[in-house]
Amino acid sequence: MQIRPLTILVNSCDNFEDCWHPFFKLLSIYWPDCAHRIILNTEHKTFAYRGLSIRSSQVATAWSGSGRIPWSDCLLRCLEQVETEYVLYLQEDYFLNAPVDQGLLLEFIALMSEKRIPHIRLMELDRNAGHRPSPVHPLLWEIHERADYRLNLQAGLWHKDTLCSYLRPGESAWQFERWGTRRSYQRGDAFLCQSLDHFNARRRFIVPYHPTGIVRGKWYEPAVKDLFIMHGIEMDFSKRGLHRPGVVRRWLVPWRARLRRLFMTGVWLQSRFSGKTRATSL
Repeated sequence: MQIRPLTILVNSCDNFEDCWHPFFKLLSIYWPDCAHRIILNTEHKTFAYRGLSIRSSQVATAWSGSGRIPWSDCLLRCLEQVETEYVLYLQEDYFLNAPVDQGLLLEFIALMSEKRIPHIRLMELDRNAGHRPSPVHPLLWEIHERADYRLNLQAGLWHKDTLCSYLRPGESAWQFERWGTRRSYQRGDAFLCQSLDHFNARRRFIVPYHPTGIVRGKWYEPAVKDLFIMHGIEMDFSKRGLHRPGVVRRWLVPWRARLRRLFMTGVWLQSRFSGKTRATSL
Protein backbone atom coordinates (compact mmCIF):
# COMPACT_ATOMS: atom_id res chain seq x y z
CA MET A 1 0.00 0.00 0.00
CA GLN A 2 1.34 3.43 -0.94
CA ILE A 3 1.77 5.72 2.03
CA ARG A 4 0.40 9.22 1.47
CA PRO A 5 2.84 12.08 2.09
CA LEU A 6 0.75 13.68 4.83
CA THR A 7 -1.33 12.58 7.81
CA ILE A 8 -3.87 14.94 9.35
CA LEU A 9 -3.61 14.53 13.11
CA VAL A 10 -6.66 15.88 14.94
CA ASN A 11 -5.63 16.01 18.58
CA SER A 12 -8.53 15.51 20.94
CA CYS A 13 -9.77 13.54 23.94
CA ASP A 14 -13.01 11.76 24.75
CA ASN A 15 -14.35 14.73 26.76
CA PHE A 16 -14.55 16.73 23.53
CA GLU A 17 -16.61 14.18 21.61
CA ASP A 18 -19.28 16.82 20.96
CA CYS A 19 -16.77 18.68 18.75
CA TRP A 20 -16.08 15.78 16.41
CA HIS A 21 -19.22 15.87 14.24
CA PRO A 22 -19.10 19.64 13.56
CA PHE A 23 -15.32 19.50 13.02
CA PHE A 24 -15.47 16.78 10.39
CA LYS A 25 -18.61 18.10 8.73
CA LEU A 26 -16.89 21.45 8.23
CA LEU A 27 -13.72 19.70 7.05
CA SER A 28 -15.75 17.81 4.44
CA ILE A 29 -17.31 21.11 3.27
CA TYR A 30 -14.18 23.24 3.16
CA TRP A 31 -11.72 20.52 2.13
CA PRO A 32 -13.85 18.36 -0.19
CA ASP A 33 -10.88 16.93 -2.11
CA CYS A 34 -9.01 15.87 1.02
CA ALA A 35 -7.53 12.44 0.33
CA HIS A 36 -5.10 12.33 3.24
CA ARG A 37 -5.32 9.81 6.02
CA ILE A 38 -6.79 11.28 9.21
CA ILE A 39 -6.04 10.16 12.76
CA LEU A 40 -8.39 11.40 15.46
CA ASN A 41 -6.55 11.18 18.77
CA THR A 42 -8.96 9.66 21.28
CA GLU A 43 -8.59 7.85 24.57
CA HIS A 44 -11.13 5.03 24.19
CA LYS A 45 -13.84 6.18 21.79
CA THR A 46 -14.14 5.81 18.02
CA PHE A 47 -15.67 8.07 15.39
CA ALA A 48 -16.44 7.87 11.68
CA TYR A 49 -17.68 10.37 9.12
CA ARG A 50 -18.88 9.38 5.65
CA GLY A 51 -16.39 10.10 2.90
CA LEU A 52 -13.40 10.62 5.21
CA SER A 53 -10.70 8.08 6.08
CA ILE A 54 -10.57 8.48 9.87
CA ARG A 55 -8.77 6.24 12.31
CA SER A 56 -9.45 6.68 16.02
CA SER A 57 -6.20 6.22 17.93
CA GLN A 58 -7.71 4.94 21.24
CA VAL A 59 -4.36 5.57 22.92
CA ALA A 60 -5.54 4.90 26.48
CA THR A 61 -6.85 1.40 25.78
CA ALA A 62 -3.60 -0.17 27.01
CA TRP A 63 -2.69 2.59 29.49
CA SER A 64 -1.38 1.00 32.70
CA GLY A 65 -0.51 4.17 34.59
CA SER A 66 -2.51 5.57 37.48
CA GLY A 67 -5.19 8.09 36.70
CA ARG A 68 -5.91 9.61 33.34
CA ILE A 69 -3.25 9.39 30.62
CA PRO A 70 -1.38 12.73 30.37
CA TRP A 71 -1.78 14.99 27.36
CA SER A 72 1.78 14.48 26.05
CA ASP A 73 1.60 10.70 26.45
CA CYS A 74 -1.62 10.72 24.41
CA LEU A 75 0.05 12.64 21.61
CA LEU A 76 3.23 10.53 21.64
CA ARG A 77 1.19 7.33 21.41
CA CYS A 78 -0.85 8.78 18.57
CA LEU A 79 2.28 9.79 16.66
CA GLU A 80 3.48 6.18 16.89
CA GLN A 81 0.51 5.29 14.67
CA VAL A 82 1.43 7.85 12.00
CA GLU A 83 2.99 6.22 8.94
CA THR A 84 3.94 9.39 7.06
CA GLU A 85 6.96 11.61 7.51
CA TYR A 86 4.87 14.76 7.91
CA VAL A 87 1.75 15.60 9.88
CA LEU A 88 -0.70 18.46 9.78
CA TYR A 89 -1.44 19.13 13.45
CA LEU A 90 -4.99 20.31 14.23
CA GLN A 91 -7.25 20.23 17.28
CA GLU A 92 -10.88 19.29 17.47
CA ASP A 93 -12.07 22.87 17.99
CA TYR A 94 -10.28 24.31 14.94
CA PHE A 95 -13.54 24.57 13.01
CA LEU A 96 -12.87 25.40 9.37
CA ASN A 97 -14.75 28.45 8.12
CA ALA A 98 -13.33 28.86 4.58
CA PRO A 99 -11.69 26.63 1.94
CA VAL A 100 -8.32 25.02 2.71
CA ASP A 101 -5.51 25.85 0.27
CA GLN A 102 -4.39 22.28 -0.34
CA GLY A 103 -2.08 23.25 -3.20
CA LEU A 104 -0.05 25.51 -0.93
CA LEU A 105 -0.01 22.84 1.78
CA LEU A 106 1.53 20.34 -0.60
CA GLU A 107 3.97 22.97 -1.85
CA PHE A 108 5.09 23.62 1.72
CA ILE A 109 5.53 19.89 2.41
CA ALA A 110 7.75 19.57 -0.65
CA LEU A 111 9.72 22.58 0.59
CA MET A 112 10.09 21.01 4.04
CA SER A 113 11.52 17.90 2.46
CA GLU A 114 13.86 19.78 0.13
CA LYS A 115 15.15 22.29 2.72
CA ARG A 116 14.90 20.02 5.77
CA ILE A 117 12.49 22.39 7.53
CA PRO A 118 11.07 20.75 10.67
CA HIS A 119 7.99 22.95 11.22
CA ILE A 120 5.80 25.48 9.42
CA ARG A 121 3.14 27.12 11.58
CA LEU A 122 0.00 27.94 9.61
CA MET A 123 -1.78 30.15 12.16
CA GLU A 124 0.70 32.63 13.61
CA LEU A 125 -1.03 35.55 15.32
CA ASP A 126 1.67 37.45 17.21
CA ARG A 127 2.85 40.43 15.15
CA ASN A 128 5.26 41.55 17.87
CA ALA A 129 7.44 38.43 18.03
CA GLY A 130 10.24 39.72 15.81
CA HIS A 131 9.54 37.53 12.79
CA ARG A 132 11.44 38.15 9.57
CA PRO A 133 10.85 37.12 5.92
CA SER A 134 12.31 33.74 5.02
CA PRO A 135 14.58 33.39 1.99
CA VAL A 136 13.14 29.95 1.17
CA HIS A 137 9.65 31.13 0.15
CA PRO A 138 7.97 34.55 -0.37
CA LEU A 139 4.92 33.49 1.67
CA LEU A 140 6.86 32.30 4.72
CA TRP A 141 8.48 34.08 7.65
CA GLU A 142 11.06 32.84 10.15
CA ILE A 143 9.90 32.53 13.75
CA HIS A 144 12.42 34.39 15.88
CA GLU A 145 14.73 32.17 17.94
CA ARG A 146 13.67 34.06 21.08
CA ALA A 147 9.91 34.09 20.43
CA ASP A 148 8.12 33.57 23.73
CA TYR A 149 5.84 30.89 22.29
CA ARG A 150 8.20 29.53 19.68
CA LEU A 151 6.35 26.23 20.04
CA ASN A 152 2.60 26.46 20.15
CA LEU A 153 -0.35 24.26 19.31
CA GLN A 154 -2.00 26.23 16.54
CA ALA A 155 -2.37 24.50 13.16
CA GLY A 156 0.94 23.58 11.64
CA LEU A 157 2.95 21.21 9.47
CA TRP A 158 5.48 19.15 11.42
CA HIS A 159 8.14 16.63 10.61
CA LYS A 160 6.84 13.81 12.77
CA ASP A 161 10.19 12.97 14.37
CA THR A 162 10.80 16.61 15.28
CA LEU A 163 7.44 16.94 17.00
CA CYS A 164 8.12 13.72 18.93
CA SER A 165 11.53 15.01 19.98
CA TYR A 166 10.03 18.06 21.69
CA LEU A 167 7.41 16.09 23.63
CA ARG A 168 8.07 14.81 27.16
CA PRO A 169 5.90 12.22 28.94
CA GLY A 170 3.75 13.61 31.71
CA GLU A 171 3.48 17.16 30.37
CA SER A 172 0.28 19.11 29.79
CA ALA A 173 -0.37 21.10 26.62
CA TRP A 174 0.50 24.31 28.47
CA GLN A 175 3.77 22.80 29.72
CA PHE A 176 4.64 21.65 26.20
CA GLU A 177 4.25 25.16 24.84
CA ARG A 178 6.20 26.71 27.71
CA TRP A 179 8.97 24.17 28.25
CA GLY A 180 9.05 22.98 24.66
CA THR A 181 9.82 26.58 23.73
CA ARG A 182 12.64 26.53 26.25
CA ARG A 183 13.94 23.29 24.77
CA SER A 184 13.93 24.93 21.34
CA TYR A 185 16.32 27.60 22.66
CA GLN A 186 18.92 24.86 23.06
CA ARG A 187 18.57 23.60 19.51
CA GLY A 188 19.18 24.97 16.05
CA ASP A 189 15.83 24.07 14.49
CA ALA A 190 14.51 26.72 12.11
CA PHE A 191 10.76 27.19 12.51
CA LEU A 192 8.72 29.07 9.91
CA CYS A 193 5.21 30.51 9.77
CA GLN A 194 2.88 32.03 7.21
CA SER A 195 3.57 35.60 6.11
CA LEU A 196 1.50 37.80 8.40
CA ASP A 197 1.57 40.59 5.81
CA HIS A 198 0.10 38.35 3.12
CA PHE A 199 -2.32 36.13 5.04
CA ASN A 200 -3.27 37.89 8.28
CA ALA A 201 -3.67 41.29 6.68
CA ARG A 202 -6.18 39.79 4.24
CA ARG A 203 -7.81 37.53 6.84
CA ARG A 204 -7.33 34.61 4.44
CA PHE A 205 -5.43 31.65 5.80
CA ILE A 206 -4.13 28.38 4.39
CA VAL A 207 -6.12 26.43 6.99
CA PRO A 208 -8.82 28.96 7.96
CA TYR A 209 -10.42 28.79 11.41
CA HIS A 210 -11.08 31.03 14.39
CA PRO A 211 -8.55 30.21 17.12
CA THR A 212 -10.23 28.59 18.95
CA GLY A 213 -13.74 27.13 19.13
CA ILE A 214 -13.62 26.18 22.83
CA VAL A 215 -12.48 28.63 25.53
CA ARG A 216 -12.30 27.53 29.17
CA GLY A 217 -14.44 24.51 28.39
CA LYS A 218 -17.22 26.56 26.77
CA TRP A 219 -18.17 27.17 23.15
CA TYR A 220 -16.57 30.40 21.98
CA GLU A 221 -19.58 32.20 20.54
CA PRO A 222 -17.83 34.25 17.79
CA ALA A 223 -16.18 31.09 16.45
CA VAL A 224 -19.08 28.66 16.41
CA LYS A 225 -22.61 29.99 16.74
CA ASP A 226 -23.20 31.61 13.35
CA LEU A 227 -20.89 29.09 11.62
CA PHE A 228 -22.87 26.12 12.92
CA ILE A 229 -26.21 27.72 12.05
CA MET A 230 -24.96 28.51 8.52
CA HIS A 231 -24.11 24.86 7.89
CA GLY A 232 -27.08 23.26 9.62
CA ILE A 233 -25.07 21.88 12.53
CA GLU A 234 -27.41 21.35 15.44
CA MET A 235 -25.81 21.89 18.82
CA ASP A 236 -27.18 22.32 22.31
CA PHE A 237 -24.87 25.11 23.41
CA SER A 238 -26.36 25.04 26.92
CA LYS A 239 -24.53 21.81 27.79
CA ARG A 240 -21.12 23.48 27.68
CA GLY A 241 -22.34 27.04 27.82
CA LEU A 242 -21.26 29.94 25.61
CA HIS A 243 -18.16 32.00 26.25
CA ARG A 244 -18.45 35.60 25.08
CA PRO A 245 -15.48 37.97 24.84
CA GLY A 246 -15.80 40.82 27.29
CA VAL A 247 -14.14 44.16 27.91
CA VAL A 248 -11.90 42.71 30.64
CA ARG A 249 -10.66 39.96 28.33
CA ARG A 250 -9.89 42.41 25.52
CA TRP A 251 -7.83 44.47 27.98
CA LEU A 252 -6.21 41.53 29.76
CA VAL A 253 -5.01 39.47 26.79
CA PRO A 254 -2.47 42.00 25.41
CA TRP A 255 -1.00 42.58 28.88
CA ARG A 256 -0.80 38.86 29.56
CA ALA A 257 1.02 38.39 26.23
CA ARG A 258 3.56 41.06 27.23
CA LEU A 259 4.20 39.36 30.57
CA ARG A 260 4.70 36.01 28.82
CA ARG A 261 7.15 37.62 26.41
CA LEU A 262 9.18 39.11 29.28
CA PHE A 263 9.22 35.77 31.07
CA MET A 264 10.34 33.78 28.02
CA THR A 265 13.02 36.37 27.21
CA GLY A 266 14.41 35.77 30.68
CA VAL A 267 14.27 32.02 30.08
CA TRP A 268 16.20 32.43 26.85
CA LEU A 269 18.90 34.54 28.50
CA GLN A 270 19.18 31.99 31.28
CA SER A 271 19.49 29.16 28.75
CA ARG A 272 22.32 30.94 26.94
CA PHE A 273 24.45 30.96 30.09
CA SER A 274 23.40 27.68 31.71
CA GLY A 275 25.63 24.62 31.61
CA LYS A 276 25.35 21.78 29.11
CA THR A 277 24.28 19.36 31.83
CA ARG A 278 21.20 21.38 32.59
CA ALA A 279 20.36 21.78 28.89
CA THR A 280 20.48 18.06 28.20
CA SER A 281 18.19 17.33 31.14
CA LEU A 282 15.28 19.18 29.54
